[in-house]
This record gives sequence, C-alpha cells and structure tokens, in this order.
Amino acid sequence: MKRKKNRGSEGLTLIEVMLSLAILGIGLFVLVAGVAQCLAVVRTARLYDHAHGLLGRIEVENTVIPGEIRPGTERGGFDSDFRDFSWEREIDVVGEEEDRLFEITTRVIWSRQGRRGFEEVVTYLHAPEEEE
Repeated sequence: MKRKKNRGSEGLTLIEVMLSLAILGIGLFVLVAGVAQCLAVVRTARLYDHAHGLLGRIEVENTVIPGEIRPGTERGGFDSDFRDFSWEREIDVVGEEEDRLFEITTRVIWSRQGRRGFEEVVTYLHAPEEEE
C-alpha cells in the first residue's frame, strides 16, 4: 500500500524561515545593545570609584591645616596611573571673615574619550583664631 504525501507538511516555507530570522535578528540586536549599555555603566562606575579613591588621597597628601587656612584655589595632578585625572580645591569664607567658617570644595576631574566628568566633596571647617 502506497501512502500519499501531503506537500504542505514536509518542511518550512520561505516566509516562515524569514520570519524566524527576523525575530532572531531583533533578539540579538536587543541583546548586544543591552550588553553595550552594561559595559558603559561599568566604565562609568570605575571612573567614579577611581575618583573617590583619589579624593581620599588628596586629603592625605594635601591636608588643610586649620591654623594656616586661607581662601583661594589650588590645583594639582596625579601620577602616570591616573594621568587623565586632575584635582582642584576651592576654599571660600562663609559668613563674616571674623567667624572663620570655611567651605572647602575638593573636586576630582577626568576626561576620557572626549567626555568630562567630576566628583566633588564639600566640607565645612570652623577654624577660630588661636588666642595667645
């Protein structure tokens, strides 16, 4: 007994194959875009992490001494490991000069691939004159 084959059930049509490739392509595109975005976030987080470490390093290497504090700005750089980073510190008087209350803004600045960023810490320091 010979069986009759049904032509419609022997495989996939060209439209079905093209539709599945289109769906697969869209899925791969979304996956690659998501991975690229995740890598960008990791790079940004790494820059901020370096900046936080460098802020601590500035405080240790360039300590503000309360008796010698003067309003103004100072700047500096870092060694070759962090050559894309620089720092600046602004010291401003808050209120009256006699009150000796200072606002100290320490900022780490970086530039990578044409983009600039910074991280800063603002502290207040009361440094009254020492009586003799």
